Amino acid sequence: MERTVPTVDAGLHCHNRPVFIAAVEIAPTGVEELIDTSRVTGLDVLWAVVTIGAGVLLAGVARRVARRGLARVEHLPDNLVQLIVKSTGWSIIVLALVFALPFLGIEIGPIVVVILLVVAVVVLSGRGFLENMGAGIILQAESAFSPGDQISTNDCVGLVREVSSRAVDIQAIDGRRVVVPNSKVLTEPLVVFTANSERRSELIVGLEYGTDLDTARRVLLAATQHADGVLASPPVDVFASVFGDSSIDFFVWYWHAPDIRTAYVVTDAVVRSIDRACKEHGLTIAFPQRTLWWGEPPPSVS
Repeated sequence: MERTVPTVDAGLHCHNRPVFIAAVEIAPTGVEELIDTSRVTGLDVLWAVVTIGAGVLLAGVARRVARRGLARVEHLPDNLVQLIVKSTGWSIIVLALVFALPFLGIEIGPIVVVILLVVAVVVLSGRGFLENMGAGIILQAESAFSPGDQISTNDCVGLVREVSSRAVDIQAIDGRRVVVPNSKVLTEPLVVFTANSERRSELIVGLEYGTDLDTARRVLLAATQHADGVLASPPVDVFASVFGDSSIDFFVWYWHAPDIRTAYVVTDAVVRSIDRACKEHGLTIAFPQRTLWWGEPPPSVS
């Protein structure tokens, strides 16, 4: 069965026509409104060709300028450079075509509207992609980190494998591969462990009340300095920090190589060295203690 649609003639009388016939009748009218070549001259065609040619030449120049400018940005991926360069060139060529169409008798108003609608749809549908691409450009322009660095971001700790136009590829310390969108990395706190040649770690050591604090500081300082992996510069620092519930607490600051595994290895060495030194010098590492009373309270308690 052939489906029909209502059409309206010049006398406003409605009757039925097959769909394909209605389309054929309406289409030429729309095209004629957009294209009128009756007034196009040879000079107009020449101007159209010149406009398009100028656009192509300008696009080539713009590509070279864009490529040279992006070459100054460190750690910018080649695929992102190519995307920006090509987008710049094609944008100029499309603009030249739009300017050349009126010379050929083509109405550019509806075409511009269509282009704007297409651009709007692309921007809205690809908003996430554009955000991540922009964030990737910022991250790489600032050189906050690069492949090979160890970072912590968005609850992920590990080695940066790649920084692309869309995301940061991380090899987590537990063996997982984690891909974090650039926009997330840019907006969330970021820690770069390997930004410098050394990094400081901290250990809290609680010694029992009654300990000679000067002696304790000397013992902790010497034990930490002699632990494997602890750097001589910056120097080790030891501070008596607080009177705790069951101990006097010392902060022990020591420096080591910046990578994540070294931090754990050196901390292990420091803990073992301090434990041995405390035993040798009669220092007691405190632990929580409670005194419980049954029956009548002690005489000192009223």
